[in-house]
Amino acid sequence: MALIQARKIEGVSVYGVEQMSYTVGGVPGQDYTKALTVACFQESAAIEAELELLSLMVSRRQTKLKELGDVMAILSKAQGTMPIKDQYQTDLSEPMDALLDAQEIALKYLVRIPLGGSDGNQIQRRNCQVSISNIKHALDMETNSLQQDTVTLQNLIGKRDSNYQTASTVVKKALNASGSAIRNMKS
Repeated sequence: MALIQARKIEGVSVYGVEQMSYTVGGVPGQDYTKALTVACFQESAAIEAELELLSLMVSRRQTKLKELGDVMAILSKAQGTMPIKDQYQTDLSEPMDALLDAQEIALKYLVRIPLGGSDGNQIQRRNCQVSISNIKHALDMETNSLQQDTVTLQNLIGKRDSNYQTASTVVKKALNASGSAIRNMKS
């Protein structure tokens, strides 16, 4: 971000006010218009860099949500294959190779899915219910974080746009003022 420092210049300008010289980002001798414009553009550039990182985070969160949703679907399907006799019974789901994939994805996000059965591709009813509950919790936490990141992203975009608008307005007004001064000199 630009550091703007004002310094008095001896004498009076043609407008009858004391002139000021501004130092912007270490470059002395800038007028107010240039100083403000440069500061706005520098802040906008810093916001752009932050937007890139935040966009990457949002993208990663969306990927995580998708993968955890896929794990939830696999666990729900496995739960559907269990006979409905006694909910506290230790029934095993039907063998599903997708459970191994779900376990691997869940471990990537630090959610444990205990599998059993002869080939390790089955899950007990109780473990399935606990795993679904854990995945739901992880999904809720990630959804909340994604919403917060999205709001932050929108705020940063608003700040960036405001800085560009301010710089544009200042330059436009300076051009109008100089055009007006030139017209007044001609008449």
